[in-house]
Amino acid sequence: MRMILRQHSNIAGRIRQLFHRDILPEITTFEQVQSYGPGSCEVKTFHHCSIKELFEGGQPTTSTNPQSSGLFGNPLLASPQGFFQYWFLCEEHCKNILQEIVSSPPSLKTLQLFDELSNSICLFADCIKFIAENAPSQKLMQAAHVSSVNAHNFVEKLNTNYELYEKLKSIAEDVEILKLLEVEDLLALNSLILDMELSGIHLPLDIRKQYVISNEKVNEAGARFVALSHEPVLLENVPVALENLPAQGKYKVLHGSGVEHFMPNVRETAWHSYHAYSEDREAALRNLLVSRNDMAQSLGFSSYGERELRHTMAGNPERVYSFLTQLHEELKPEVQIELDHLKYAKSEDTRYNIGKEPAIYPYCAKYYSRTLNEKFLMENHTKGNMFLDLLELGNVIQGLNIFCEDILRISLVPEVPMQGEMVNQDVVKMAVYDEIEGLTGYIYLDLYERKNKEPRTCLHTLTCGTSKQIPVVVLQCSFVKKTASKLLNVAYPKISLEEVKTLFHELGHAVHAILGRTKYQHTSGTRGPTDFAEIPSTLFENFICHPAVYYRCISPYTVYDERDFQYGTENLFNTGYQALDTETSIVYSLLDQKLHSACVPEDTSVFAEALSAQYSHMNHAEGTPWHHRFAHLNYYGARYYSYLWARSIANLVFFNLFYDDPFNERAGKQLKEFLKRGSGSDFQSSLEDLVGYQFGQNEMVDAVVQPIKRFNASYLDKQDISKKWW
Repeated sequence: MRMILRQHSNIAGRIRQLFHRDILPEITTFEQVQSYGPGSCEVKTFHHCSIKELFEGGQPTTSTNPQSSGLFGNPLLASPQGFFQYWFLCEEHCKNILQEIVSSPPSLKTLQLFDELSNSICLFADCIKFIAENAPSQKLMQAAHVSSVNAHNFVEKLNTNYELYEKLKSIAEDVEILKLLEVEDLLALNSLILDMELSGIHLPLDIRKQYVISNEKVNEAGARFVALSHEPVLLENVPVALENLPAQGKYKVLHGSGVEHFMPNVRETAWHSYHAYSEDREAALRNLLVSRNDMAQSLGFSSYGERELRHTMAGNPERVYSFLTQLHEELKPEVQIELDHLKYAKSEDTRYNIGKEPAIYPYCAKYYSRTLNEKFLMENHTKGNMFLDLLELGNVIQGLNIFCEDILRISLVPEVPMQGEMVNQDVVKMAVYDEIEGLTGYIYLDLYERKNKEPRTCLHTLTCGTSKQIPVVVLQCSFVKKTASKLLNVAYPKISLEEVKTLFHELGHAVHAILGRTKYQHTSGTRGPTDFAEIPSTLFENFICHPAVYYRCISPYTVYDERDFQYGTENLFNTGYQALDTETSIVYSLLDQKLHSACVPEDTSVFAEALSAQYSHMNHAEGTPWHHRFAHLNYYGARYYSYLWARSIANLVFFNLFYDDPFNERAGKQLKEFLKRGSGSDFQSSLEDLVGYQFGQNEMVDAVVQPIKRFNASYLDKQDISKKWW
């Protein structure tokens, strides 16, 4: 490969002609770019400063490292011209790989070249995509957007390159080559072929061209629906309790329906206002669904759902539907128990004048379950008030490190970044070290909200972990950063218990990516299907919800007693009413499946209301199509079930390996080896090896239902809701 690149002796001159100035003439190949990164400078750590102190202002987060670089240690990502130079080198490198693929006979080397091609594009595109959303300046953001479009167009050409598809198929059909392939090779090969076939590469040219047009329509329709689903509502003549909402002229701006006020009319007003029927949202959603269905059927699939589930653990819509409906049926008794509790609480609420059995709407369920939970925690936990307080972020991050050290034998070590390495001065750079293998990867913690930053919690994988390269990820949140008060009493950043749980969920994704050591980047870490990739992150939620982990990692100086384990082990944070929450997820997942089946409903609102009536024990608030605000219909189209699927398997792992002893060293090693394999082994068999036995749908459903049953038996039976708590 290097010999091919050296043939381009005038490459530096060509770059200068293209970009004129602000280029780095010493960087003339893509391999040189790859030599830069978070670890390309002399390592400087924060001496005499713990992780906790770092987040409490014990050391400045701005760089004191005199070395300079571009973003993430790449000198080309320091100026707009550098972005274009980076893409030029990446494109040249990819074209050379393409030439080698098409000019050589099919072999195992061909498969490795395909992965190198995929990895090269991802190294550029994944990094640029993050920068496009979070760049420190408008110029860099614009350069990232343009570069991202260039990469997207290049990938589209690859997806419609029939020569490449023929090469992969020739490997899959060559018996002699197949004899040389190991399991991971076969999985990577089949995954690459499937990815191309999902774009219709195996179909006639006119259909392939139509796919490109259809895909653009789907992307545009999705963007339109997401924008409308997040659109705020302007309110006039609001209740006094809503006067503190942001103002826009004479209106108050409502950004969501989750107003948990003690006055019933306030909660009801917020819900009905935010979820009011919208012809624009209905039209945008139907346009998205119809566009997806047309695209999938033009490729030979019966529905968009069939297309999306082809390369998942579930495999097809029928299996997803079977799982969801069985789970729904077996949860019914627990849902009814929880619903009866909420009905009694509402009937005793003197702010209502009901006179008949009360209706429980979604905004009622959230308010009463939270209030009853808080009351129960205060009365039955020795440190009940602690669970309701906000936690210092420094303690939580230090707890993350303790957790990683104790269970996975890896450590998070803060490093001083180079000048220009971070997208913002508040980002914290962590090197990850394995107790045996040494440096394992890098995590950038981008945790605070700021202007022009996407307000979401997610993980960005910039570099996949393979046997040849160190992984790099960004863990992104939008926590509120506190500043010192006027009296110089520092108010440290604090987060809620639910945010702690979310942080551990994303840590599960991060560790999955960081520990990945597969042969191919295509099978590394979180690169697998959603219903598989969500398992480690959901498992990490189970860990932090276990009192032994919570007290040891997050609150090591808190003394607890047996009562904390009795009521907290199943779910420390969200203490009760899990059956109702799970049923809501089932309804959302079933609607997602139905909307992405072969026949798109003429009116999704009527359809959603009928489905809610069939599967939800809660009352539907008439005239409030909640799914119009459900943006996951775009992000996780036909795959929203993945969270319940992953929870079932994560529970199997947790209750078999870690429930009795969450710090079990042997189990920790097993988990670590599982995470290293990513999706480079058969999903089902690798999970069964981890759990210790074969399992199917019945065991998966039980893994969700049984913990709820056990907890309700000990928790709801002890709740004295006859006491007035309002």
